[in-house]
Amino acid sequence: MRRSLRFSMVEGASFFSMVGAAEGYFQAFALFLKATVFQVGLVSTLPLSIASVLQLFSRPVQRLSGSRRRFNVAAGAVRTLLFVPLALSPFMGQARVWVLLVLVCAYYSLNYLPNPAWTSWMRDLVDDSQRGRFFGRRNAVGNIAGLAASVTAGLALQAYSGSPLYGFLIVFGVAVLGSIGSAVSLSRQYDPQGESPAQEGQGMLEFVRGLARTNYGRFVICNFLVYFGAYIASPFVVPFMLDGMGFSYLQFMVANSLVSLVKFPSLPLWGTLGDRYGTKKTLALSAFMICLTPFTWLLARSFLWVCLIQVFGAFAWAGFEIAALSFAYDAMPAEMVTTQTSFLLFFRGLAIVGGGLAGGVLLPHVHVRGSSYLGLFVISGIFRLVCVLPLLFLIREERAVQQISYPGLALKLLTLPSRALVRRWFSGPQS
Repeated sequence: MRRSLRFSMVEGASFFSMVGAAEGYFQAFALFLKATVFQVGLVSTLPLSIASVLQLFSRPVQRLSGSRRRFNVAAGAVRTLLFVPLALSPFMGQARVWVLLVLVCAYYSLNYLPNPAWTSWMRDLVDDSQRGRFFGRRNAVGNIAGLAASVTAGLALQAYSGSPLYGFLIVFGVAVLGSIGSAVSLSRQYDPQGESPAQEGQGMLEFVRGLARTNYGRFVICNFLVYFGAYIASPFVVPFMLDGMGFSYLQFMVANSLVSLVKFPSLPLWGTLGDRYGTKKTLALSAFMICLTPFTWLLARSFLWVCLIQVFGAFAWAGFEIAALSFAYDAMPAEMVTTQTSFLLFFRGLAIVGGGLAGGVLLPHVHVRGSSYLGLFVISGIFRLVCVLPLLFLIREERAVQQISYPGLALKLLTLPSRALVRRWFSGPQS
């Protein structure tokens, strides 16, 4: 098991490297191929929509593949091969942008389709009392690897600004290395179930009918509302920084890089607290912070303030992401992990697309202090507060954990890093 978890850490770093190099530059590549504004919009929305629907078929595809490991490795191998036609798309004439769109849809689908099976696999590998700590470390390392890959890709494009094709070849080369590393690491992990077991079937309609009656169902509703509210504003943060505040590309890169830098120490911290005091409380506290984040943009007056907003937002989202992952593991019945994970990801994808569309419709009609962006941020914050917070108190903790109040948890969150440093300083080096 320990060997498999070490390979999982390597797999996480490799996968995030691929994401940092590839997904952050798909739209830029579309612009290089002379895509229209409409086509660029499709590149950012259509692949996610298709992938969210396709992963509902994860369970039957897993059965055909024979095991969770085989399914994930095969998807990773095919995904790696996609970068060959992707790199050749500039030579495909008038159809090049549409070829890119098809390939990006296939890329996202191959990431989403095996994800429910991967979730079931990791549940068997990671002890339930260690999930927050393990996934916190794994995602923290992954975020740093993704940041390094993204910066490398950006520097390559800057170095070859006169011949962007060479820069994009380097970008996709980094992504290929990450994809290969991910697939190879997955192949070295042990699958405790071996051949995929028969799982109890559950249809989408049956699941939706029972949403409000089960703890996991209420969690799915909460997850949907958080992401819907967030994506009312999220797609418009970048244009607000570049157009509304006039940031240079260097300032933009620094502000964005802070997200990964903050998540690196934050994810293990949130994970440790979740293991000790329960994922329900960490989920609620981080969601409350997420509800406050949009309002902080009303005070944005300078580059330094935006950096502080990015730090606060990254810290809050680190807590929500790791708590949501751990809570889902705790709340899902063991025999239904693959199916119910696919439903969770479907509704999350629906929320992201729906929230983005709602934001686009509202943008011209809402203004705060003369800015439609700020108006949208306020609406996003109000939506999160009204719809998310009451629901969080309807979710119950699934495990026996140490009791703590919300103020006490917030205090632990603030003081735990400094206390850990003091203990390490006075205990001296460990042999």
